[in-house]
Amino acid sequence: MKPEIRAGTLRDICFVAANMREQDRREVFATAILDSATEAGVISYSTSPGWCWTAWLDGQPQGAFGVSIGNPVYQPHIRHAWAYGTQRFKRVAPAITRFCVEHWPQRLIAEGVTRVEVRSIADHDLAHRWLEGLKAHRETEMPNYGVNGETFTLWSWLAEDWKD
Repeated sequence: MKPEIRAGTLRDICFVAANMREQDRREVFATAILDSATEAGVISYSTSPGWCWTAWLDGQPQGAFGVSIGNPVYQPHIRHAWAYGTQRFKRVAPAITRFCVEHWPQRLIAEGVTRVEVRSIADHDLAHRWLEGLKAHRETEMPNYGVNGETFTLWSWLAEDWKD
């Protein structure tokens, strides 16, 4: 069966969050002080109004992804992309990639966004390979960014990257 991209709902994003693959779980729980994976799903959904989706395979959501608004007052031009998935994420990643490449650039430009950032835990090799494939810029290491001192890597896309 072919993966399907659907608008994100709180229920579906929380389902993916509750069933995250281990590397994603380590990254998410190093990003913020959280009581549960469900809380991570709620935060992902609530900070990304109109900018979150799920990737479905065989009748279940296997990946959640989106772009959070960040600080709309002081930095409306900067957004923060996020993604996580279940053990079957690799099967839906190509569909997510196509969706992002086809739908995000023009919409981001139209909303005045000049930069989208991703912070990924330094040893999340699966995420880093995916970001490289999406032509994200690997900018810098961020020592002690995680709640327990974990090192993260800052990645970005710039408005000029989206223009043909």
